[in-house]
Amino acid sequence: MPAPLLAPELDRDRQPPLIALLRFHALACRTSPRAGLTPEDAARAAAVEDMALLLARMLPVLLLRRPVLWRPGTAGRSFDEDWLLALARALRAGDADSARFLLTRRARPEGAATLRMLVGDLAERLDTN
Repeated sequence: MPAPLLAPELDRDRQPPLIALLRFHALACRTSPRAGLTPEDAARAAAVEDMALLLARMLPVLLLRRPVLWRPGTAGRSFDEDWLLALARALRAGDADSARFLLTRRARPEGAATLRMLVGDLAERLDTN
């Protein structure tokens, strides 16, 4: 399996890829195309970045309160970032009870399915531990 594709600016972050990408896209920044990628890897990277951008834009609507995402490069994580990682881990592990609990506590009922899909798919693509 190829290594996860990240923008060079995110390598210094040392955060899990899910959090690093969300922080990056929460700033509404776009990265320039990276040279040396095969068309398949470039498409995969674009899909992951588009998904992270969509999640960053939709989080305030999907959650019960506005999430706190720290700027890229910040050490540590906010409560909301830790919550997103816990949700991603539960979804990757197939732990439906934990995922349901996490979503019930923080997500709007009408947004839970969308959040489950976005976080789960993004975590799977990034192979979040």
